Amino acid sequence: MNDEIPQHTIIYTRPTDHLLMLLGGLGTSLYMIFFLNQTEYLLGFLFMGLAIFLIYKYIQKSKPQPKLILSKDGIQVVGQPFVSWAMVHGLQIRPDIKGNDYSETFVFTNNGRIQEFPIPKLQITSWQLERLLEGYREAFLGSQNVEDENSNTDFSL
Repeated sequence: MNDEIPQHTIIYTRPTDHLLMLLGGLGTSLYMIFFLNQTEYLLGFLFMGLAIFLIYKYIQKSKPQPKLILSKDGIQVVGQPFVSWAMVHGLQIRPDIKGNDYSETFVFTNNGRIQEFPIPKLQITSWQLERLLEGYREAFLGSQNVEDENSNTDFSL
């Protein structure tokens, strides 16, 4: 299994739906056209700036952002320090059932801090994530066992 996993994996967030922002930008564009047509240039340019800003923000939020970086050495949440697999505890994919809604959350603890990531907000399925986590943990434990065997070798004559 270790041969199948990449050196590291970057998991991105799913693009969020901010259609209200896009609709606001397009609606503001209609006001801009109206005010420019009525020779109210100050209001027209003000609404033009607002429309450009709202559409720009919509495009920014629609792009997937990196969230997690997995490797054989550990895991890193983007914007936080790298954590070795030796410091990661309680690694699980937890099912969340609320009425008729079913979702899953990736949960782990590092240094007493619980990290939770709803899987529907990530660009990966729970099955793919579980497979990657098993592969990276297995590779880490395999490298730890090799280091332990090398340190236990007696070189005295």
